[in-house]
Amino acid sequence: MEPGRRREMKIREFLASPPFNRRNVGDDEVRLFSVALTHDSYSNERAALDENVGSYERLEFLGDAVMELIVCEYIYSNTELNEGAMTDFKKDVVCNKNISSRVTEANVDIDGALLVGEGHKEKRTNENIIEENMRADAFEAVIGAVYLLYGMDEAERIVKEIFLRTDR
Repeated sequence: MEPGRRREMKIREFLASPPFNRRNVGDDEVRLFSVALTHDSYSNERAALDENVGSYERLEFLGDAVMELIVCEYIYSNTELNEGAMTDFKKDVVCNKNISSRVTEANVDIDGALLVGEGHKEKRTNENIIEENMRADAFEAVIGAVYLLYGMDEAERIVKEIFLRTDR
């Protein structure tokens, strides 16, 4: 199977799994999520070969802001904390360590879906070696793509399901 088709199938599989539960995903959606799941180490290697492959950085910027807004609104509406405590709560939720941990606990397969350069591959097995900050940044990029494609309500549903559930 050609690499492009394999990548498309991986993205579709990723989106079909919880918490996304998206099936019948269109080609434009697959393309945007493919960018959201491409680390700059991969895009930089491809650029050296005169291939233009985008990375998740721009979507990460947007997704970070979307996540912060969702978390801030949740804290404001569901707690009586003062401003300093609200800031601490938000920082705890949206820090890379927490994002990475919660994404892993929720079985969101960022590690398997993320395209990375050769420096982030295990030499013997060719498995991705994903660092905490990479996983968190990629998840923020995915949230940015969710926001662009499906709107704030869907981004909020996913963020709350993973980060703000009260039944834990």
